[in-house]
Amino acid sequence: MKKTITIIISHVSRILIGLLFVFSGYVKAVDPLGFTYKLGEYFESLHLEFLSPLALVFSILIIAAELAMGLCLLARVRMKLVAWCVLLFMSFFTILTFYIAVKGDVVKDCGCFGDALVLSNTATFLKNLAAMPFVLFIFFWRKNYIRVAKCITEWIIAVVFFALAAGIELYCLRNLPIIDFMPYRVGTNIPQAMEYPEDAQPDEYKTTYYYSKNGETKEFDETNLPWKDSTWTYVDVKSELVKKGYEPPIHDFKIQTEDGDDITADITYSEKFTFIFILRKTGSADISDMNRINEIADFCRSSDDFDFYAYTSSVPDDVKKFIEKTNATYRFCFGDETAIKTMIRANQGLMLIKDGNILAKWSYLNIPSTDEIKTFTATDFQAIVADAKAGERNTTLILLAIAAIFICFINTRKYKV
Repeated sequence: MKKTITIIISHVSRILIGLLFVFSGYVKAVDPLGFTYKLGEYFESLHLEFLSPLALVFSILIIAAELAMGLCLLARVRMKLVAWCVLLFMSFFTILTFYIAVKGDVVKDCGCFGDALVLSNTATFLKNLAAMPFVLFIFFWRKNYIRVAKCITEWIIAVVFFALAAGIELYCLRNLPIIDFMPYRVGTNIPQAMEYPEDAQPDEYKTTYYYSKNGETKEFDETNLPWKDSTWTYVDVKSELVKKGYEPPIHDFKIQTEDGDDITADITYSEKFTFIFILRKTGSADISDMNRINEIADFCRSSDDFDFYAYTSSVPDDVKKFIEKTNATYRFCFGDETAIKTMIRANQGLMLIKDGNILAKWSYLNIPSTDEIKTFTATDFQAIVADAKAGERNTTLILLAIAAIFICFINTRKYKV
């Protein structure tokens, strides 16, 4: 009876941790650039800026390893090795999340579930702590799991899992995320996503005033200010955020001209089909096939139904160099780099909006032709959004179905040594 319970616990632990790793790995695999940005935050906060150029490589390898480990656990493949890897992986990130939870100012959130599920640093540490008993059980039971195939076969399966995970990442890097968890996903109405509900709680701050008297400086708050005592001299005031209030999904979207004029409302409330050519940094942009962008801009300029803008976080001097290289004739606007990173997961890409609604997004490598653009005016907005959501759902379901069928099949096998 005791052995039976132990076996059940071993498989429950394997399945739970496997599902955790698969979920965590997959939601990051569909947006590897997002995790790259998160690693950049870590490197900057921990004074490891020399690693920043390798952030994308680290992102791809970490995510692929995490997803592969989860699949190996579920498939019961290379359990001795995977148990070690999972233990080391979880131990490292448990220590890291404890550090950032205590430190508080390293990163806003750890990024363990990408943008699909944002947890506080404390919640992430507690999640890792709760998972550790299952991880330890897997580790100490690792020699008792029954193999499913020969050593070489299991190695091939593990490598295929890793390659599959890396393949998903590379596909999403080229074509934008399979599932878009960002606030600027297709179907979002930008003005509505920027609104504050009437019952929204504002940020709460603690304000401390500093006054001096006879060479001694003391702290005061709003309740005991010495404003009636002229012998106190004002020195300084500081505000500290005590409680974060409501923050709308889109809160940093602002489009400005080179002269500093705010034209956000002009673009987001426009009844025209408006293309926004997003260029995070013009200096690192791929300009090998800019003729397609120029053709779309020319078409929009000749049409009463379309508008075209470029949106970048680059400085005006870099934009001028870009214009000289590409013969761009369209209007450039400027905004915050963080907002631009959130709008599209690529250094450059194209977004289509109308009446503030995001209708479509393309990576630079998948920009539509002018013939395709001409059909947009006859396409229903709701149909566009429905197709986009169906594409996200169907792709994920197909991948999950293939993985589930394979894992269920391989779990029925018992290799006899």
